[in-house]
Amino acid sequence: MGRIRTAIFSSGVVMVIGQTIMIREALVLFGGYELVSGVLLCFWLLWGGLGSFIFSKIRLKHQSVNVYASLLILLALSLIFSITFMRFALKLFSLPFGEVIGLEKILEISFLSLAPTCIIFGALYPAASRILEPAKVYLLEGLGAFLGGLLLTFILLLFLPPYAIILIAVVLLGVCACIVTAKPGLLVFPFLLLFLFIKIPAFELTMRRVQMPGQNLLAVKESKYGMIAVTRTENQLNFYTNGVFDFTYPDLYTSEEAVHYSLLLHPAPQKVLLVGGGIGNCIKQIFKHPDVREVTYLELDPLFFKMGEEYIRERLTSVPGLKVIFGDARFFIKNTTDRYDVIIINLPDPINAQLNRFYTKEFFFEIRRILEPDGILSIKITAPPDIVSPLFGQLLNTIHRTLGCSYRYKVCLPAARMTFIASNHHPIDTDGLARLLNQRIQERHLDLKYVNEYFFLYNLTSEKLNYLKRRIQESRGVINTDLKPVCYYFTTILWGGVVSGGLRNLFIRLFALSPWWFFVPLILIFVFFRHKSMVYISVFSMGASEISAEVILIILFQTSYGYLYGWIGGIIAFYMLGLALGTILYLRSPFKKGNLVILLSYVEFITALYFITIIGISLVKIPGTNLLISVLIFIGGVLGGIHFPLSIDILKKRAAGILYGVDLIGSGLGALITAIIFIPILGIVFTLFIFTVLNILIAVGLRTV
Repeated sequence: MGRIRTAIFSSGVVMVIGQTIMIREALVLFGGYELVSGVLLCFWLLWGGLGSFIFSKIRLKHQSVNVYASLLILLALSLIFSITFMRFALKLFSLPFGEVIGLEKILEISFLSLAPTCIIFGALYPAASRILEPAKVYLLEGLGAFLGGLLLTFILLLFLPPYAIILIAVVLLGVCACIVTAKPGLLVFPFLLLFLFIKIPAFELTMRRVQMPGQNLLAVKESKYGMIAVTRTENQLNFYTNGVFDFTYPDLYTSEEAVHYSLLLHPAPQKVLLVGGGIGNCIKQIFKHPDVREVTYLELDPLFFKMGEEYIRERLTSVPGLKVIFGDARFFIKNTTDRYDVIIINLPDPINAQLNRFYTKEFFFEIRRILEPDGILSIKITAPPDIVSPLFGQLLNTIHRTLGCSYRYKVCLPAARMTFIASNHHPIDTDGLARLLNQRIQERHLDLKYVNEYFFLYNLTSEKLNYLKRRIQESRGVINTDLKPVCYYFTTILWGGVVSGGLRNLFIRLFALSPWWFFVPLILIFVFFRHKSMVYISVFSMGASEISAEVILIILFQTSYGYLYGWIGGIIAFYMLGLALGTILYLRSPFKKGNLVILLSYVEFITALYFITIIGISLVKIPGTNLLISVLIFIGGVLGGIHFPLSIDILKKRAAGILYGVDLIGSGLGALITAIIFIPILGIVFTLFIFTVLNILIAVGLRTV
């Protein structure tokens, strides 16, 4: 049995490796949009549940050991298929690289790419349960997944590209298949695959070129913050981070527009803080103003800055008066004692949690603390300047209202990207705006090619400014916060480009509903009271609850910590460790001999308390939040690890495969609904409250069985 245990443990290692690599690939493909991790988890679990159901119903004449070995080989092949399909996805679906992909295409690509891999993963559990005790299989898979997450996060991802890591997983599965079937002579075949490592760097670059159709790829590198790509279009260099377009060089029009409005509206800016976009000529533009003596530039990724200097061929760090600080900009702003005359947020639109955290009420309040009394804040958002639709009006009103929580004066200027100017000291007269800007350009002897008198005559007319102001005031916006990232909703509706009109209208209607309507479906739980099926509902509910908590904690981690890309494997590892230890706790528990259904109800009550704890952590900003989030992810795994084997003992071993499928399907639907509907529309706190009530109702229902 030792070789079987080794194979089951190894399948857990491969599971977390495959899951993490696919989530990272999806973050790159779908623009770093963290809620995509919920979509990936959904289809991973739904397909896994289907695989478990199908295999549980099949009675094969072959020996169980040989069947399990065959599944390991099929899993190795399917892993290669899944990552390759995702690399070819843009070409297969005729999608452009560097633009946010619509929700329907995200669902379609995720659905197809994960199908074979996850169906086989799902089949592995019931297949192994025919050889070994189901609870022990669950435990071994969890321990393997924990080790796999640690190896991936702290070793493999630091030194190897994705295809090299997948190759290691394939070799491991091949070795396990040979060991399980007791045919050591076949080990030569998986080890021969290791010779492919020689070709991995060239192959990885080729596959990245496939992933970026229509781009002349010059370089692609991965850091702990994400994938950085540099492409060339004629005489221009294009920089991308996790598939999201960052900037083009040279692009004088964008760089002038990014910085000069706020600098010109300040009477004498001396200290300037620039967040993002400094490599693309913005720093040089700022120093054109004669009073500026110090510019602090905040850049998250040192590798991104290094690649920018290398390909633009400029040593920005040698510019007099420039201070470059690497790390999370929000952490710097929250802790610095310096004050600034002008703060320019020059980042892409808030299409993910890492970016949304620079457009929230909490962040704007933090900015106000480090602005001089007469200081000015500038922030930009993409929207059409000439015809503002109701939805874009809502988006602009949301930013306007969010700024209004901290700043007395706000104005939105129509340009290539809408520029919001906020201040507590400078009321802005829009009627004389063009005249004031032009006057200061002349006083400072600025030689500007695009931000000039002729540009103002077209873009900053009273008619345009008043039209934009009226459209913003007429629209209904919502304050964007860390815990209610409403910009996710606009990402789905606007930038995400939901193709189907019906789906688009559904999102709009759901957004307009009172949040309390989302509790109505919970009434259906009462139908299952006094029935044995309540145990299946409990398993389904626990799967949905635990994965939803994980998705929410991932978002909170991103909001607090600033980046997710490098930590996703570690986060999954923490959860799987909790899952394994929870299983051990149950197997050794003295309570196993009592009323198991009542014990299951206690687990549900504790899960409700778990969600209340997450609500508390979300609302109260305390030191060490990142560590607390990791602990909460671990505790969620412990609860799941206790709940599942307990449910098997209630319904007996023969139901193990079915219960595993119910658990995975519940998890899949929970991940999808939480990621696509609850978080964008309800926000994090209300979503947590819904799952709190759900688990309380399940706990009460189990007492009626």
